[in-house]
Amino acid sequence: MAAHDEYGKRVLRETAGNAVVVHYGSSVEINYGTTHPARIDATVGNDIAVEVESRTSKQVRGAVLDLICHPYPKKLLLLLPVHMSNPVIAAEQCRHILKRFCPDQFFRVVLLQGSGGNPQLAVDTALVAESLRSLGVL
Repeated sequence: MAAHDEYGKRVLRETAGNAVVVHYGSSVEINYGTTHPARIDATVGNDIAVEVESRTSKQVRGAVLDLICHPYPKKLLLLLPVHMSNPVIAAEQCRHILKRFCPDQFFRVVLLQGSGGNPQLAVDTALVAESLRSLGVL
């Protein structure tokens, strides 16, 4: 699974270009009321929280909760079609959940074409670039 996560982060890094992509530190932390914060995968700039997920649909929906609870106003969920029984339905479910908590212009759910075992960098960076542009980054 680490290869899939790294692939998703690579797509994000290569797409964001001049935008700041942070994978460590306080900007990726979420306070759930304990001494140990939860963490998302990355942040872009000072307003986009990012999760990269390749797990089952149920686990992906858990990542959506972390995005919703993260203090940054904009949310980006990158899904890799690996362990979900139907990635298209999982993406639609995530959009529906995010729509309940975020204005449409403040979130994007991107179903990547590639994965760690089947990289499709050109296609995936184009998909992420379009989402980042629509969120006001590129």
